[in-house]
Amino acid sequence: MKLKRIALAITLTGFFCIEAAQDQLQAQEKSEATIELSYYKKADLTKTAVAIVKVRKNKKFVSAKNARVNFYVMHDKEQQLLKSVNTDNKGKAVIVLQKDLPLNEDLSFTIVAKIENDNLYEDAEEQFHYKDANLTINLDPHDTARLATARVTETDKDGKEIPVKGTEVKFYVQRLFGMMPAAEENTITTDEKGEASFAFPKDVPGDTAGVITVAARIEDNERFGNVENKVTTSWGTVLTMERDPFPRALWEPSAPLPLLLTILIIFGGVWCTYFLILFQLRKIKKDEKLTTDNSTL
Repeated sequence: MKLKRIALAITLTGFFCIEAAQDQLQAQEKSEATIELSYYKKADLTKTAVAIVKVRKNKKFVSAKNARVNFYVMHDKEQQLLKSVNTDNKGKAVIVLQKDLPLNEDLSFTIVAKIENDNLYEDAEEQFHYKDANLTINLDPHDTARLATARVTETDKDGKEIPVKGTEVKFYVQRLFGMMPAAEENTITTDEKGEASFAFPKDVPGDTAGVITVAARIEDNERFGNVENKVTTSWGTVLTMERDPFPRALWEPSAPLPLLLTILIIFGGVWCTYFLILFQLRKIKKDEKLTTDNSTL
C-alpha cells in the first residue's frame, strides 16, 4: 500500500514538474517582430527616422506596444548608438536626427533600427541609406500664370549644390486636416536643372485674404527618402464670410436658443409650483368645509 502511495506521489510530482516546465518554456517564447523604417526631412530642415514595429500574433502582424528600439548611425563602418525609444500604442518609435550626420564614402548616411534582447519580442533589424537632398520652392505671388517651381539639388564633396535630374516632385495644398493634392495630376519630374514646374490651379480656396500654403514633396524616393518644403502665397480664392441676418448671441437682439430654453424651464418650474400650492390649498379648504358640514349634521 505504501509503495502505491509513493508511486502515485512520484507520478503526480513528475506531472506537475512537466507542466511547470512547459509553462516556463511558453513564457520564454518571444513573438516574431518586424521593423519598417522611414526617413523624413521636413520643411524646417529637421530630420527624423520613424520605426514602425509589428509582431506576429495568431498568424497576423499587429502593432507592437512598448517595444524598445535602438537607433544607430554608421560612422567609420561602426554602429554608434543615437537613442533608444519605446514604441507607442501604434507601434511607432520616432527619433529626431542630428543635423550633420556621419557620411559614407558615397556621401550617403546610414541609420539602423534594432530590437535587441527584448523580453517579449525576437531580435529584429532594419536600415536605410539615403543622401541629403535640398528641396526649394520658387514662386511669384504676382505671376498670373501661377507657376510653382521646385528645385532639387544634392551637395558634392566640395560643398557645391548639384541639380538632380529625374526626381518626381508632388505638389500639395495645406489643409486643416492634412495635405490635399493641388490637382489630379500633381506629379512633375525634374529636368536637367533639377527643376519641376507646376501650373497651379486658379480655383483653390484660401483664407479671407486668399492666402494658401503650397507644399512640394519627394515621397519614398530610393535615393533621398521623404523630403518636404512649404511656402505661403496669395494664390487662393478669397473666402467670403456670410453673416447671418438673424444671429442668436448674447450681444444680439435674438438670444441663443439654449439660454431661452433654460429660462423657460426655470420660469415654468416656478409657475408649476405656484399652481400646485393653489391646488393643494383649495383641496384643504374643500375638505375643511366637508368636515364642518358633517359635524353640523
